[in-house]
Formats: sequence, C-alpha cells, structure tokens
Amino acid sequence: MAQAIAGPFGARTLADMGAEVIKVEQPGVGDMSRRIGPHFLGGESAYYLNFNRNKQSVTIDLRQDQGQEVFQRLVAVSDVVFDAFRPSVLDRLGLDYASLKKINPTIIACSLSAFGQEGPYRERPGFDGIVQAMGGGMSVTGHEGQPPVFMGFPVGDLVGGYVAALSIASALYGRNITGEGRRLDISLLDVQIALQGHLGQFYLVSGEVPKPIGSSHPSNLPVGAYLTIDGAYLQIHCASQEFAMKTLRMMAGEVDELKGMDNDPRFQTQADRMANREALDDALSRGFGTKSREEWIELLEKWDVPGGPVNDIAEALADPQVQLRNMVVEVDHPTAGRYKTAGNPIKTGAPEVFNPPPTLGLDTFGVLTGLLGYREGEVEALRQMGAV
Repeated sequence: MAQAIAGPFGARTLADMGAEVIKVEQPGVGDMSRRIGPHFLGGESAYYLNFNRNKQSVTIDLRQDQGQEVFQRLVAVSDVVFDAFRPSVLDRLGLDYASLKKINPTIIACSLSAFGQEGPYRERPGFDGIVQAMGGGMSVTGHEGQPPVFMGFPVGDLVGGYVAALSIASALYGRNITGEGRRLDISLLDVQIALQGHLGQFYLVSGEVPKPIGSSHPSNLPVGAYLTIDGAYLQIHCASQEFAMKTLRMMAGEVDELKGMDNDPRFQTQADRMANREALDDALSRGFGTKSREEWIELLEKWDVPGGPVNDIAEALADPQVQLRNMVVEVDHPTAGRYKTAGNPIKTGAPEVFNPPPTLGLDTFGVLTGLLGYREGEVEALRQMGAV
C-alpha cells in the first residue's frame, strides 16, 4: 500500500528478487504516480512504469466494510503488509499492527514514512527534498557560499525504499527461526541520518560542522572533478596514500609542465596535501586541461589511478559496463509497448525476470478468485458496490 517512489521502489526491489507482490490501489484512482508527467507511453506514466514492475495490481476500497473484508482475507494469506502512509492513516482504517495480528498472528508489518511512527513530526507530510534538507545532506552538497542543493537523484526516497526492503527480508528470515512476526518502523529521516556516514562521525568526534566541498573530499586528496581540454569533466578519487602517489606520478610522467610533481614536498603525505589543497588542485586542473577526457581515461587505467568520466544520464545508461551488467533491460507492456528501463542491481546468478507494471486493477479478479477463494458472482457483486 504505497504510492510515488519510496514504498513502490522498496516493493519493486523485493519483487525483482522473486517475492510475490500485490499492489493494493484505490478503485478508479490508483497510485498517484500513474498520473505524473511529463512522459507517458500509451497512456502509462514513465514515472509509474519505473517503480512498479513484477507486481500485481488489486483495487480495494478500504473505506468500505466489504473492501475491508477483502483486505483482511488478503492479510490472512500474506507474509507482509507494507505501507507508506502517514501513521494516523493505519489507525483510521483499522490496520494497526494489533489488528493485523488478530487476522494473522505471524504477519510482518512494515511502515515506511517520512518521520516514523512516533514523535512530534509523525503526522507531517514529508518528501525526498525535505528529508534531504532535514537530514543534513543539503548542507554538504554543492559549494560553500552558494545556495544549498539536494542530490539530483531522489536518494531520500530510494535509499529509504532499500532500507525497508532490507528490513522486510531480515524479518522474514527471523520469522523462519522464531516463528514470530514483527512490526517494522522505517523513517526516511532516520535513513538520512545514517547516510551521513563519516561526516556525521567527524562532527560527533570533533564538534566541527562539515561544510559543502563540491566534488572534493575533506581529507582524502586528491579528489575532485577536473575539466579536460575537450570541455568534459573527469572525477578522480584517491582514498589512500598509494593512489595519491600514483596520481602524482601520472601527472609527472604525462604532462611536461608537471615534471617532478611526484617529488614536490607539498604533496607527499595526506597532511601535506591538506595543508596545500589549493596548490594541489591548481596543478591538477592545469594537468587535466592538457588532454581530452578519453585520453585521460586511458591514462587512468595505464597508471592504475581511480577515476572516471562525469557522465550525464544518457552516457551512464550507455556505458558498456552498465550494459554488460544487464542494468538496462527491455519490458513489453500491453499498452505502453516495448520500452527500456533500469535493471536489477542485485545479481544472484538466477535468471532475471522483468514483468511489466500492471494496469490498474489488472489482477483483482485473479487474486480474489484464485488466492482468496471468492466465487465469480461474489467478485462481480463487490465490483457493483465499488468495494473492488
């Protein structure tokens, strides 16, 4: 029971791994992302198509008693109930964990929300940009002195979805051992705090508040995006002394102007490079500006320097490594036709399956008659009253 990105992406992750996922939608309305533009294929939103493959769609009006009965029968035969509502919605619909456990004592219930099931923020509306802002991510993205910006990818929603999927998989494994269900409470803001990683730890240890540093790094140097002679950017990231020295030797060996850079006393240790950050950055900027991006990509491999092109979306999707890893796949949809979409990053060795996202209510009849045991006439009666 989820719309837009975070919940649907978490459920898609489980579906890609082989879970049977039934998407419960409001009759005649469905997931809000079905109507989000700007791009549509055969009347289907590209937004919706991206996050809802490998699922079934069942329409149930949870506001009607008859719809509630259908849902309860679905809970009785399910392993997990996964929602992305504000906390009060579950209580209002009578779908709190205690109620679900009465129907299915071993049910796992996972709620994914902006701020979690408790606290003063629990009922606030929250979206990706808001949790990126509140979690500190926007404060360290971009350049110092410039307005804050958030990550172009919706990491607040997407990583929240991944964490929800991980928690569900963990709870399912735990139930196999204990025989008990579990109540999972995943907050997008909590996830953003966890994603602070070393930056949050730096502050907790030192009391110094990290600032935005563009494409560089507070301590690992050299790190940064450098403009090449053909107007493209290349990112290098040297997370060790070994790679830093390889970068200096590459510059000294490939750029006449920088001969001897590998012996420059200003750049020999991490402390030296941090103390002379601007001089190091200036030298590297001049060096990378002498050749094209493709020339430097070959030289990075030759000298074993960690780096790569700063790709736009089209370049990233066309990258031969991405293509080799089956990260761009094709799906056949009954109305949208054949289209390309991102693959599954979790490689298990098993054949990968990419069924098209369901049209609204596509599987209602099949699920009710097959999984839940309704007779055809009963389903038709439920349809007539708008319960499904």
